[in-house]
Amino acid sequence: MAIDDTQEQQVVPLDPAGSTGHGVKFMVIFLVLAALAVGEFYTVNRMSSIRDQQVNQQNQLRKDLTAQIQDQVLTHLTAMEQQNRQQLAAVKAEFDQTTKRMGSQGGELKRARAMVTQLRDQQRQQDVELKQQLAEKADQKQLGTLTEDVSSTKSDLETTKKVVSTLAADLGMARSDLGTLIARNHDDIEYLRKLGERDYYEFKLARNSPTRVAGVGLDLRKTNVKRYRFNVAITADDMQVEKKDRTINEPVFFYVNGSKKPYELVVNSVQSTEVKGYISTPKGATEVAVRSEGTH
Repeated sequence: MAIDDTQEQQVVPLDPAGSTGHGVKFMVIFLVLAALAVGEFYTVNRMSSIRDQQVNQQNQLRKDLTAQIQDQVLTHLTAMEQQNRQQLAAVKAEFDQTTKRMGSQGGELKRARAMVTQLRDQQRQQDVELKQQLAEKADQKQLGTLTEDVSSTKSDLETTKKVVSTLAADLGMARSDLGTLIARNHDDIEYLRKLGERDYYEFKLARNSPTRVAGVGLDLRKTNVKRYRFNVAITADDMQVEKKDRTINEPVFFYVNGSKKPYELVVNSVQSTEVKGYISTPKGATEVAVRSEGTH
C-alpha cells in the first residue's frame, strides 16, 4: 500500500471550556452546602438561646411566686398572731380584775390563769416552728407541703382561740353574792350546764300568762323596755312573792321547801310583752321537789 493511501487520523482536541464548567458546578454546590451548614449552626444557636431564656424566665417566675406566697403567708400569720396576743392580753386583764373582786375565791382563777399561760406559750411555740418551716421550705417544689403545714397551724390557732374565747366567756360572767356565775345568754347557759354544778331551765315568759318553770310558778306583771326592768310574781310552796323593779341579769334568789341551797331566777332580755331568762336550781333539786309533791 502506498503512503498516500494511508488514511489520515483525526485528532480531537480536549475542550478546556468543559473542564471549567465542571469546576464551577462543584464550587456552587460547595457554597450551597456551606450556606446550609452556616444556617443550621445559626438555627441551633438561636434555639439554644431561646431555650436558655425560657429556663431563666421560669426560674425567675418560680422565685417570684415563692416570695409572693411566703409574703402572703407571713402577713396572714402575723395578723393572726397579733389578734391572738390581743385576746390573750384581754383575758389576762379580766383575770386580774376578777381576782381582785373575788378575794378568797382566787384559787379557781389561778387555775384558769395557768391555762391561759399554757395556751399563750403553746401559741408562741407554734409561731416559732412555723417561721422555721417557712425558712426551710422556700423551694417551689415544697410549696404543697408548706400549704399543708400552714393549714394545720391555722387549725391549731383556731382551736386555741376557741379555748381562749371559752375562758373569756367564763371570766366575762359576773358572780352573784352567793358565788354563782350569772349567764347573759343561751351560750353562757350552755357553758354553765357543762360545768355541771347546777341545773338550768330556760324560759320565755309572756305578760299576764302565768307558767311553771322547774316546778316554780312565774307570772310577768310589768315590763319597762327603756330601763330594762320588770315585775314578776314567783309562786313556790303555795306562797307567792312579787319581785318589783328588777333589772336584766340581776339574780333573784328564793328558797324552795326541801332544798338547802337557793333557787336563782335571771332575766336576760326585756321586751314590751315578754321576758327571756332562766331558773338555776341546785343539782337534782327539781327531782327531789317532784318526789316530795308526789308524796302529798
